[in-house]
Amino acid sequence: MKKQITLLSGLLLVTGAFAQNAKVAASPRMAQKFSTENHKATPVAPAKALGTTLWSSDFSNASDWNIDNDGQTGGNFGWNINATKEGWANSTTQGIINSTSHGNFAELGNGNPTLTPPTQALDVDYYLTQATPITISSSNLILSFMQNGALFNDLQEFQISVNGGSSWITVGDNTDKGVLSQSGGDPYANPTQETINLASYIPGGSTSLMVRFHWTTRFPQSATNPNVWITYGWNIDDVAISTPADYDLAITNDYWGTEGLGYFKIPTTQIAPIDYTLKVKNEGAADMTNVVYGVDITGAGTFTGTSAPATVAVGTSDSLVLTTQFTPSAVGTYNVTRTLTATDVDDVPTNNMLNNFSFDVTNYIYARDNGVANGYTTNLADPFETGNLYDIWAAQTVKGVDVKFATGTPVGSQVYVRIYKNDATATDPVWVGESPDFELTAAQINTNLTVYLGSAIPLEANTTYFVMVGSYSPDVKVANAGSSVAQTSFLLDGNDIANSTLYYQLETPWVRLNFDPSLGLDELTSATDVTVYPNPFAGTTEVKFNLKADASVSAVVTDLSGRTVATVPASQMAAGSQTIAIDGNSFDAGVYNVTLSVGNETMTKRIVKK
Repeated sequence: MKKQITLLSGLLLVTGAFAQNAKVAASPRMAQKFSTENHKATPVAPAKALGTTLWSSDFSNASDWNIDNDGQTGGNFGWNINATKEGWANSTTQGIINSTSHGNFAELGNGNPTLTPPTQALDVDYYLTQATPITISSSNLILSFMQNGALFNDLQEFQISVNGGSSWITVGDNTDKGVLSQSGGDPYANPTQETINLASYIPGGSTSLMVRFHWTTRFPQSATNPNVWITYGWNIDDVAISTPADYDLAITNDYWGTEGLGYFKIPTTQIAPIDYTLKVKNEGAADMTNVVYGVDITGAGTFTGTSAPATVAVGTSDSLVLTTQFTPSAVGTYNVTRTLTATDVDDVPTNNMLNNFSFDVTNYIYARDNGVANGYTTNLADPFETGNLYDIWAAQTVKGVDVKFATGTPVGSQVYVRIYKNDATATDPVWVGESPDFELTAAQINTNLTVYLGSAIPLEANTTYFVMVGSYSPDVKVANAGSSVAQTSFLLDGNDIANSTLYYQLETPWVRLNFDPSLGLDELTSATDVTVYPNPFAGTTEVKFNLKADASVSAVVTDLSGRTVATVPASQMAAGSQTIAIDGNSFDAGVYNVTLSVGNETMTKRIVKK
């Protein structure tokens, strides 16, 4: 696809209860089509000492650190070290850190956005820097610390220096944690243990090492917007630099799916072989031998598969790929249990724990989301579309799309569903069909809603499609359920694929293909395949439809106040494919309704003049 696709920022995707109605587009963040999953678990006590500690700080001695608060003063601006909470967020979001040492900790804040006016400082960088470098003789070292807090529009970085602070290397940040807002999300676990292997960051021959923590906005290109300087707060404690544990194998990527896409519901017509792959890195001090990834599947079908045994040398990574694929067959639920084993007992099991899950083979439903709604996608007051990529392996016609609108979506919102084809030869995704516009009722919100496309749309074999739900109305919220690989779920900032920015998002919209052949049996008796294209349009557009029999046909275009702006007088048309041209050159830019009358039946579709 030639269109540039950028990461959907937290501020565009979701907005907190205290945020203004502003949007900020993130800097481009391109990524390969490879699935990742979070691997989080409650830290457990190791069976033995995990390496040798070279330096540590529990903040009982504040002089271990230098603080640079960019000229700001006060307990909730920049970094401070003590045993009390200074920040504005509640104790669940950013309470006193429940660290091993307790006592003093480092806390980051930047004013209070809930006050009138908000007090967050703009154009600031806050630094917490280790005061004295330590001497090192190896690059195979571990940085560890505990933290808690939450992420909004801020950047929370972990950095090291090997030249006394002349330059700094970022070794991690918290952007993988996800945004906390009124749309969903969670604060970090209290505490969250972070462990970073520094071997790939420390140049060979280095003899000194320093650590610092840096806070600023994630959106410097929008620095005048106060919203990008909001933070819930960030706490740090129990920082240490140590040699690695003897045996420590970490999972860095976890992929399952077909050709890069994982599905939680697969219709029988689109069944294809499923791959399972783990990417692991040896972050310990000794090679790991006979490393094997195993998958067991039970339920509607059974399967047992393993990767070939591998030796993962210190500091290296390897991909563990099952030697056989799994192809489900029967309709039903498939339960997936996964293991990672090695000859050597892993000293740090918390960074290689695997989650088990289930997926379904269905008669008609094709779903990327996991069915557990958590948050939503919205574009605030502006029109938008959101949805997912789907690979079609066998040619099939589709009549419906299932969507879920989250609680808080206004009743009466104008929405639709739309399908595009991903065509490598085209500049933009190619429109292939859509539903008529319709107004949401209260009963259609917070439920799995099947939207009839108006007519069956043929989908080609071995082709990828964008399946989207869209809205012209403000504050429409589309439920998210699960996480997506980068570049596989999207938000279009507008309703015009050719002239709107397409962002990718890491949350999975509840937007599914529904191949149920019984859909649409209650369609209009006089006409089918009613579409308007182009839409949005610049000058003229066309209403296309297929008459089942000869009929009198007319059309009326009205603005949102109900004022008639154009008419197409009634005329007798023959059965078959027909077209009515709408001349909108004299229309002001905006949204209009075009009502098509066929005999005694009417259908209204929403159009947009650019």
